[in-house]
Amino acid sequence: MAEVGFLSPLHTGTGRDNGRSSIPTRITPKVPFRDLSIVDETLLAELLAAVERVLRHGRLLFGPEVDAFESHVAADCGRRFCVGLGSGTDALFLALKSLGIGPGDEVITTPLSWIATLNAIHLTGATPVFADIRGDLNIDPARIAEAITPRTRAIVPVHFNGRLCDMAEIGAIAERQGLLVVEDAAQAYGANVGGRAAGSFGAAAAFSFNPMKVLPGFGEAGAVVTDDADQRDRLVALRYLGTEDREICRWPALNAKIDTLQAAMLLVSRRHYEKGMAGRHAIARAYVGALAGVVACPEVAEGPDRPSVFFDFQIQTERRDALQRFLADRGIETKIRYGRLMPDHPAYASLKRPSLPVAEALTKRILCFPIHDRMTESDTAYVVDGVKAFFRG
Repeated sequence: MAEVGFLSPLHTGTGRDNGRSSIPTRITPKVPFRDLSIVDETLLAELLAAVERVLRHGRLLFGPEVDAFESHVAADCGRRFCVGLGSGTDALFLALKSLGIGPGDEVITTPLSWIATLNAIHLTGATPVFADIRGDLNIDPARIAEAITPRTRAIVPVHFNGRLCDMAEIGAIAERQGLLVVEDAAQAYGANVGGRAAGSFGAAAAFSFNPMKVLPGFGEAGAVVTDDADQRDRLVALRYLGTEDREICRWPALNAKIDTLQAAMLLVSRRHYEKGMAGRHAIARAYVGALAGVVACPEVAEGPDRPSVFFDFQIQTERRDALQRFLADRGIETKIRYGRLMPDHPAYASLKRPSLPVAEALTKRILCFPIHDRMTESDTAYVVDGVKAFFRG
């Protein structure tokens, strides 16, 4: 897969990294960063009907909606099996555990992700190893190759902001070295390239379906997809306290079940997914068309491939902090994902940290603009006008 990067900006300046993920607006937000309220009457009616069906049949755990949801997710990802779980973090942790990743193993991943990625790897007992990123904010396959040691067992590429990593090159490295690939596809449901969907690469993939994701649940939910029947069986056991037939404990594990209400509502979300994707891509195209010469913007692909689902629309500028403050004063909420690299969190102070020059530089430049289903064309135009006004001033 060719690298999908950022369109170069014309305007740069000086800035600093203050470590803040967001700055509260000083007025009632005109354009909120996210709006999770449900105002679409059709969607609301479908969700309420789905909840009522579950409450009436009473199978609040492992009801028929769970089976239906798992079947649809597996089909969407081009995999044989899906196991629904309680969260995306559960999904990544149990995907690794079900493959036997544990103490003595090293797992290579990106330094730029939400801390859930690192926590999931660490809690298996494995040692996380960080490889630097490229300009598209995804892990650099060349740096992966340099990080491999005799203890390396797996690679966890994170499709950052819903943009697919270079899975062709990562897969080739893994095959040459005999390594497992476990996708952290938490933000990338529905992304695809060359006929391959996010989740279809490697031994397994983990998804998150919390309310902020592109396939939103209404609480926490997650899933693992795989083609291996034995791994599917281990995942089914691990999500229910490590039990077989829900009776005999074979492996120590915690409760990570998806509940039927979440599965039922996610089935409704899935029916509205393509409409939501069309809206996100329309906003992304509007941003790029108006701002590509002002700040560095992610590319928006044309054609059948959808290499990014734009979980966030993330720009780059040296004047990031000043721009964020300026937009906040105009009622435009923005967010920094993530101002602190995973190995720099206090919980991991003892972890060996390599030099990560690209990731370190980019964390001082990246800023996410609003992009969500509730945004109107006038909202998008207002954000664009605010960014242009900042650089004019």
